[in-house]
Amino acid sequence: MDITIRKHETCVIGLPRCDFVFSSTRTCFIAYGFDESTLEMSLLSKLLEERGVQAIQAGGTLAPGQNAYCAKICSKIITSQFCIVLLNNEETAAAEIPNANVNMEYGLMLGFNKYVIPFQRGNQKLPFNVAGLDTIKYSTRDFERLASEAIDQAITVTTQKSSSEVPIDQLLSSFLLTKGALVATLSEQGERNLYELGRPLGFSFLNDFSGMQGIYFGNFTALRPEAVLWRVRTVLDILSERIGSLEQRVKTGIVSSEQIELFNEILSKLAIWILVTSEDDKKYVSEAIASLQDGRHFDVFSLTDVSEALAKSGFGAL
Repeated sequence: MDITIRKHETCVIGLPRCDFVFSSTRTCFIAYGFDESTLEMSLLSKLLEERGVQAIQAGGTLAPGQNAYCAKICSKIITSQFCIVLLNNEETAAAEIPNANVNMEYGLMLGFNKYVIPFQRGNQKLPFNVAGLDTIKYSTRDFERLASEAIDQAITVTTQKSSSEVPIDQLLSSFLLTKGALVATLSEQGERNLYELGRPLGFSFLNDFSGMQGIYFGNFTALRPEAVLWRVRTVLDILSERIGSLEQRVKTGIVSSEQIELFNEILSKLAIWILVTSEDDKKYVSEAIASLQDGRHFDVFSLTDVSEALAKSGFGAL
């Protein structure tokens, strides 16, 4: 079992790149037969939600225009904190029939060296190739108890801990301080409005130490570079549209003519900072952003940049 946060480099179905990050979300991917284990799935979802873990299932995800296997199954297994598989067979008068899709997903979990909790009803038999793997056998009377215990253990084992035992939010805040920025308090209406523009795309809002320079900061370490660039382009489109609508806002009385110059300056000078996982991602995103020729200030950082900046600042000695 490997719970480290790392990028998956090679696509298992031969697509040009993968770049999803292992164990990067607080989720649990559940593989189950839609006809055989719906009650168990409902109970597992409740138990996970109570513990702050999102239950993910292939059948509950839409991926229009995307490769369904990649978007709904493989990437969700990669990014999940741990996985659960319900190995319940379809029962006919003549035989028990294992669910092929469930066993395929189980094999993928094992191949990725994920932490997996396998369940099966006590009166059924496992396929020969997984019969030797420890599996929790259950009945309707004890399923909730067994599932609760197994989930608690999985969360304990797979929860990431930094070597310094400092929460990631504190590490990032300290890194931003080394770069001369503070997370905005949003105490002013203008700050709240700017924050709300970037929030749907995952951007936080920062101020420099003077309080006069606004910065959008995107912590996108769990995203592929292409997804990061889409967010950057979209927030630029939003800002451009807002700037372009200022004259109309004066005509409708939303803002005064005296405020136009100030609003235009604030929106035009907003800086954008991006945090990605690797140096390769940093180079890719930086080069793509440079081609946008937007004119505003951009900075792209990698996790290596964060570690080096914190080490130089002496943060590790705190």
